[in-house]
Amino acid sequence: MREKIINRAFISKVILSSLIFIISVNLIYSIAYGRDEYPSGFNFNDKVNPDENVNYHFSNNILLSLRTNVLVDINIEYENRIENRQIEFIINNTQSISLNVSSKTSMGNFGMGNTPQEPKGQYQNRYQCFIKIESNVSINKITIRNWELTQLGLNPSNRYKLASYNPAGDEWNFFETSEVLNESTSEYYLETEIINLNAETEYYLTYFEIVPIFNSWIWVIIIVSIVGIASAVIYLISRSDYFQYLRQRTIPIEKGAHRLSLDDVLENENRNQIIDLILKEPGIHFNELLRKTGLAAGNLVWHLDILETYKVIGKKRVGKFIAYFPYYQKNPLSNLDIKLSKSKLTLEILEMIEEEPGLWNNLITKKLEVDHKTIQYHINKLKELNLIRFRKEGRKKKIYPNLDAEYFEKKKENDNQNLND
Repeated sequence: MREKIINRAFISKVILSSLIFIISVNLIYSIAYGRDEYPSGFNFNDKVNPDENVNYHFSNNILLSLRTNVLVDINIEYENRIENRQIEFIINNTQSISLNVSSKTSMGNFGMGNTPQEPKGQYQNRYQCFIKIESNVSINKITIRNWELTQLGLNPSNRYKLASYNPAGDEWNFFETSEVLNESTSEYYLETEIINLNAETEYYLTYFEIVPIFNSWIWVIIIVSIVGIASAVIYLISRSDYFQYLRQRTIPIEKGAHRLSLDDVLENENRNQIIDLILKEPGIHFNELLRKTGLAAGNLVWHLDILETYKVIGKKRVGKFIAYFPYYQKNPLSNLDIKLSKSKLTLEILEMIEEEPGLWNNLITKKLEVDHKTIQYHINKLKELNLIRFRKEGRKKKIYPNLDAEYFEKKKENDNQNLND
């Protein structure tokens, strides 16, 4: 009888120890990796305790993560058209917070009346996800992280900045945004710290891609080679700079049936909208212009014809589409395939190989501080375009420019022409 009592006591201790072990493991896992929630729809309310990590997995591959040092009563709402987006908030505050987070595919969907204009110049928004946050109290600091993955809307080859829209001032404010390497996954994420967010204030956040600008009067050159015909385009910094260039040039124009002056052409609101789009996206095709301008097809054709007649824009057939570019007068400095012109990192790698023949993948990775898989992707692109060649030297596979390619032949011709001029 005594042995049975001892055995029961022993079994009870084992069960109790096992339960304590399981609870401890779950607690440690929760602290280290966070709690996971899977809302059935696109709305969710939750209470997040101090020092707790929570991951909210919504439909359409949407993930919102929250880490906080204070109690947070959070209300989350996503537009059901949003897909493949991720964001992490890390809150550091001195008092509990009631936080509202909502996300839309466009600023106009927040019901603000007039849709805010995107900032001019070197910024473009292709993220198509805008997040509004509002807190009942001021927040000392909030850190925002996003994985820099193409499938999540952020191309590792491009540079981005997080921006906040201020409805009162009708302006975008840009925050310092860092690219941080996660050594465990060898992937990068974008990190932005925002301090002193005001209570009861709406903050509209999104990412803008940074378009490279070398200086206010140096043009980014794009030359398109299609079916053996080379044509050049000049992407200028702003519409005002471009208009100044158009007014100063001396070039014959056959007006045909049109009786407009150049000023008449450039002062039309619809044509200005078309010019802005073409300056922002050289190579944009007709259907995209039709969608973004909201003009009727016949009206768009009419304005494009005027702009072509007065040599404000040029066009080129690209496969099944007609692509439109800013007008050029001479062949500029370099000759790029349209695929190459769409990626500044590909061009940067090519120029680096041209300046330092014999580089290899790992060395380019170190110089540019970009993940080696990303570098390999762009090297493969250059190989497909027949712009580089490889030579095995020892254990290294070195990369050299293919000087027989049309790109380098045309570049040499243009360099010689510029010297003669």
